Amino acid sequence: MTSKKIIRQWILLLLLAAGLRNAFAAQATVASFSGIIEYVFEPNPQEITPKLYNWEIQLSSIDSRTFSYEIVQITKPVKAQPNARESAPNVLIDNRMIVPNQDGFIRFKLYIGEKQPKQNMPGPGSMGEPIIFSGRGTGKGQSNWIYLPGSRVDNVIPSPKGTRMSDGKLNLIQFIVTKTDGEKFQTDIVLRRK
Repeated sequence: MTSKKIIRQWILLLLLAAGLRNAFAAQATVASFSGIIEYVFEPNPQEITPKLYNWEIQLSSIDSRTFSYEIVQITKPVKAQPNARESAPNVLIDNRMIVPNQDGFIRFKLYIGEKQPKQNMPGPGSMGEPIIFSGRGTGKGQSNWIYLPGSRVDNVIPSPKGTRMSDGKLNLIQFIVTKTDGEKFQTDIVLRRK
């Protein structure tokens, strides 16, 4: 064997080792990250009713194995009186849907909202936005409605790619709405530990 062949084989071995190290490092990063791994605004505008806010979420292997989760809606007045309470959380996607896949990770896609919220839903002076959950590798799916206690949406703040879970909560999106009488409300959609 010539020295050129030996050098080539060593270079190939070093490149292979570096590639494997990078692959293991990427896998370890994914296994330890709990949060939003992808976010897209209106990915297919040609759909009849494209969803405006679209996330892919994955939880770390520890979070996936150790806890159960649900997606809830929390609504409260923006200018609350000191003794005012926020409404009880409304469960939109229950913990029976949010389960680990065959690889042991909780991973799912979540779609929220259309360009025009459905008016007068569930009643006059309020609006509704659809929410659709799709488990990755679990065969689980569920849809529901987010009811906003106002007739006008003032602001929508979706969480971007890279947002991490903190203290057992992952904030997904926040709506600020105004009722016809001018009172403002904040509605948060949150993935949280149960």
